[in-house]
Amino acid sequence: MKILLLKGYASIPNIAIDFPIGLLYLSAYLKKYLNDKIQIKFIDLRFKKKISYLNKSLKEFKPDIIGISMLAYEYPLLDDYCKAIKAYNSKASIITGGPYATYNYEEILTRYPVDMVVIGEGEKTFLNIIVNKLNNKECFNINGIAYYNGKKVILNESQSYIENINEIPVPDYSIVDLKSYWSCKHNQMNFLLADKNYMPIISSRACPFNCCYCHNIFGKKFRPRSPENFFEEIKLLYYQYNVREFHIIDDIFNLDRKRMYEILNLIINSNMKIKLAFPNALRGDLLNHEDILLLKKAGAYMITVSVESASERVQKQINKNLNLQKIASNIEYASQIGLITKGYFMIGFPGESIKEIKKTIRFALNSKLDMASFFVVVPYKGTVLWDLVCKIKPDFKYNIFTSFWDKKTLYQELTGYNLNKLQKKAYMKFYSPKRLLRLFFKIKLIFYTAKRFFITGIKLSFNLC
Repeated sequence: MKILLLKGYASIPNIAIDFPIGLLYLSAYLKKYLNDKIQIKFIDLRFKKKISYLNKSLKEFKPDIIGISMLAYEYPLLDDYCKAIKAYNSKASIITGGPYATYNYEEILTRYPVDMVVIGEGEKTFLNIIVNKLNNKECFNINGIAYYNGKKVILNESQSYIENINEIPVPDYSIVDLKSYWSCKHNQMNFLLADKNYMPIISSRACPFNCCYCHNIFGKKFRPRSPENFFEEIKLLYYQYNVREFHIIDDIFNLDRKRMYEILNLIINSNMKIKLAFPNALRGDLLNHEDILLLKKAGAYMITVSVESASERVQKQINKNLNLQKIASNIEYASQIGLITKGYFMIGFPGESIKEIKKTIRFALNSKLDMASFFVVVPYKGTVLWDLVCKIKPDFKYNIFTSFWDKKTLYQELTGYNLNKLQKKAYMKFYSPKRLLRLFFKIKLIFYTAKRFFITGIKLSFNLC
């Protein structure tokens, strides 16, 4: 059986092209159980941005099943993909998955000729679909899918999560050209790179906190890989693929301090000269100064923390409940020891006052952060925030461009206040000449250190050979 895994391109220019980790995990999982029975090909249309390339791939590979992973801003082009696939072979199965598909399966199934939507964590569900198809069995009784029976959309029971995620193989890096991602100018969440040969990696799934704006793709039970299992992937990427920088994109890498220390000490004791960054952010008030120092010793050059709001009332409302004093102290300490510090903030929660928004901006301005992002709040389906907005404004309609690219934000719809102007002022005030100069010198030092590490790494590789 031939399976084509497809990553579509966005309908918006200059969106970051990140590594398709979810599809690489999917490929590895399928090969673990069905390697001699399947062929897998992956194409990333974000590089080509042409349906003609998809047509060519379909004719050359002749897939039986096409799996499409989608984020919200990628779905508008799903119609084009489906038309191309059905023109190639009307009997080919189209299966979608990912965050957008999980929470918008009804719209997808009723608007497009998609056979099934994989809901949530996809490896086990997709494997069951392939096994059934190989055995000519019905697939519509599989847990973890939604489908359209011709009259209505059916959502099956949820699929159980993979409890021991050590059982999931490392992502299938063999199906992608890593260099194409490294050479892409829009290639990662942090625009800073100490080394262009970088890779996002995941050491755990799920976060036990219940912030109102967050997804529930992986559930709420923290499921970690063992330190040894995670470290083996780092070694594989370091020695086999020449990766020198790792972006740990866990939802909450530092939840278990003991486990975090074991991972960091494995890196330190290995003498591998690597760089670490955390673009998805760490839980800032779970850190202490000793943690931050060890992170730096292990190779961290950038610490990102999610503050969201400096209002204690809003912190409680969004169920973040962050210790703002502690996070401010950790930001200051991390900055003092030379780490680039970045903070994420969210402005425009329903019921939030302008005074509270300005308090959040002041927190950022008065902090020792080197970088900050002020995101205007966007409610996504499947979150508590979405439910809250729908209660406040029953006629609210989901728009993927709302607040990110649309001029009129949700906050403006609710209050009439133009939040975009305040957001722009926040950025202009934050990135003062003094802050930019401090950031410039930190970057210069880090890049110089990275170059030294790169030379040391080459010498180490030759010694091992």
